[in-house]
Amino acid sequence: MCVLLHNSVAAEEQPQSLTQTVDKMQQVLHKAQEKDKAVKITLRKKMDNQRKFMGKVKEITDVGFSIVEQKTGKTMSFAYQDVQQVGQAGVSKGTIIAVAALVAGGLIILGVIFHEMGKD
Repeated sequence: MCVLLHNSVAAEEQPQSLTQTVDKMQQVLHKAQEKDKAVKITLRKKMDNQRKFMGKVKEITDVGFSIVEQKTGKTMSFAYQDVQQVGQAGVSKGTIIAVAALVAGGLIILGVIFHEMGKD
């Protein structure tokens, strides 16, 4: 009986939408603009035969925003309702720290192994 109840509850859960809220988009846009970093934009539908654009934030308003597209240098405007997701371009600090820690750990392990082999 418990298993059936568990399965029925799991079946009722809806997958979370991949679409960001306007507030979250604005947060990402303002942060990127302050740091002069590029953003990646994913649209709900294709525009100019593509759904993804990358560029630096030029302007942010209540109804949308504009970027200077990296490839063409052209200013492009987007309405929030047409955008699925906005993210910062590039590698995050957390990823860089994780990779550095893994490399350092690997070097330490190799050093210990070579040290132990040198004792023989």
